[in-house]
Amino acid sequence: MADHSPGVTDSRAVSLDKPRYRQIFDTLRSQINSGEYAPGQKLPTEAELMRLFKVSRTTVSRAMRDMELLGLIRRRRGSGTYVYQQKEMGGRVDLAFLVPWVESGSGLPYVEGLIHQHLADIAGNGQAKLLLQCLGPGSDALEVRMLKATAALIESKMDGVLYYPAELPEASMQQNRKAVDMLVAAGIQVVLIDRDIVSYPERSEFTRIGYDNRRGGMLLTDHLIRIGCKRIAFIGIPEVSTVVANRLSGFHEAHRAHNRTVDPCLVQVADEADLTESFCRNLVERCNADAIIGKMDRYAAIIGRHLIAMGVEIGRDIKLAGFDDDPIAELLPVPLTTIRLPVKTFAQTAYEAILRRIAEPETGKGQIIIDTELVIRESTAGFSQC
Repeated sequence: MADHSPGVTDSRAVSLDKPRYRQIFDTLRSQINSGEYAPGQKLPTEAELMRLFKVSRTTVSRAMRDMELLGLIRRRRGSGTYVYQQKEMGGRVDLAFLVPWVESGSGLPYVEGLIHQHLADIAGNGQAKLLLQCLGPGSDALEVRMLKATAALIESKMDGVLYYPAELPEASMQQNRKAVDMLVAAGIQVVLIDRDIVSYPERSEFTRIGYDNRRGGMLLTDHLIRIGCKRIAFIGIPEVSTVVANRLSGFHEAHRAHNRTVDPCLVQVADEADLTESFCRNLVERCNADAIIGKMDRYAAIIGRHLIAMGVEIGRDIKLAGFDDDPIAELLPVPLTTIRLPVKTFAQTAYEAILRRIAEPETGKGQIIIDTELVIRESTAGFSQC
């Protein structure tokens, strides 16, 4: 058998901290980027990759599907899989990062701000110009301002838009769809960032770059169960959110894996303004929570402030955790256990996806999921039992 693998990593050297399909994806992508696999060169067969990584065909197929979505490879029926070089696009590409739920760049939350920063860096070093488009100031209703921001990009004749959907109530969810449909009708290519434009568990027809929030929710909940927590609360939001739905799904999945049920009292929907001392007291005294997961670190930080004011010792009396690895997580009086999101990898993947859509609009669409990482700090590591 011909040797098509100049340096494929043996499975024993691969980290077990991420899904196996992602390990294969990251290994092959790194070898393509470094030139170990040149454009047009044939990659190992699925059978060879199964043997090298000691995984199933389904796992290998998932990795190859994600690589194909990014335009890194091409599969030829009856011939094999080859490294692919995207078509030249003939000059500069005008891209926009559309965040239709904040007024300006200064209003971007931590993760969204980092994504924009890395996208701008990547575009600046490549063939693209990146524009940040937010709502802008104004007194009109959110839905009107969303469509105005979208129209501004159409007028600017963008080639592609990385669209970060707004988290909206069910009745207003169609506003994301209206904005995206306007872009598509104008001939602008669209890639969705993080969230979908339809309610979970539905899935839209657009390429979406997302984090593995379901696995993140499961990792975080599993950690709390393993250290002895029995009544874990999850605090989300009332709006429709693919992200929060997936994190909550992982929360429930971890409980099922340990043959546990979840008391409905422990799953609360709340906006940031709802996170008052009385809300937190209700979680502790009426719902008897011994651990609390916030839908993001900011939620957990606000809850933690109230718990401390109530005389609750975080890490001992109650465990606390969040998502995003916002700098606030490490700087709290009790550093916060969290799920870290690899923003640089996310931004690079999104950039490659939108360039591919512009170069080859007829190519397939799908979801590309970026893995997450559990970071354990003092807020859940104080004692072995809750």
